[in-house]
Amino acid sequence: MKKGMKKCKVLLCAAVAVFMLAACQKEELFDAKGYVQGVLDACYHGEYAAHAEDVGQTEDEIREGIESADYEEAENALKGTAMQVTEEHIAQYLELITGAYKKIEYTVGEAVEDENGNFTVEVSVVPLGMLDSLEEIFTNKLTEAVNNGTSEEEYMDIFLVSIKESIDAAETFDPVTVTFHVNYTEDADGNRVYDIEEDDMTSFDNIAIHQQ
Repeated sequence: MKKGMKKCKVLLCAAVAVFMLAACQKEELFDAKGYVQGVLDACYHGEYAAHAEDVGQTEDEIREGIESADYEEAENALKGTAMQVTEEHIAQYLELITGAYKKIEYTVGEAVEDENGNFTVEVSVVPLGMLDSLEEIFTNKLTEAVNNGTSEEEYMDIFLVSIKESIDAAETFDPVTVTFHVNYTEDADGNRVYDIEEDDMTSFDNIAIHQQ
C-alpha cells in the first residue's frame, strides 16, 4: 500500500530539470548548486522562480508542467486502488500529498566539479514518514466500515482520511546525505545540456519520504 501510493518526483520533474548553456557562454556561468536547489524547490516546495530563470521558462510554464504531471500521477495512483474515484477525490489527494511534500526539509551543499566538467552536489534531507502509518490506519478504518455495512462508494473517502491521518502523524528521522550527479552532454550546436541523473532523483525521493 505505502509503496504503491508514493508520488515519485523523478518522472514529475524530468521535463523541467534540464539546463542548457549556450556554446557562446562561459562554462563558469553554470551554477550547479543553484541548479539543484532550483529543481528541488520547484518539485518539492512549489517554488518555481529560481528554476524558471535557470531554464529560461516562465514560472507559469514550470508550474503547469509539474501540476499536469502531478495530476496524472495522482489519477493513476488512486485508480490503481480499484476503489471508486471522482475528480474531487483526485483534487483532495493532490492537496494532501503536495502539502506533505512541502514539509520535507533539505539543505543543498556546494558543488564539486570534476576534470570532465561534470559536478556532484551533496544534499542533506530529513526523511518524513508521511505514509508510514497509512496501511495500518486504512486497514483498521476499512475493516470497521465493512463491519458497519458502509457502501463501497465511501471507501475512497475513508482512504483519503487515512492518508491525512498518516501525514499528520508523520515522524521525521535523522538527516541522510544524497549525492546528486549533474552531468552534461553537448547537442548538435555545441550547447552544454546539464541534467541530474535519474537514479539520484529516485534515491532522494525514496529517502525523503522514508521509503529507502
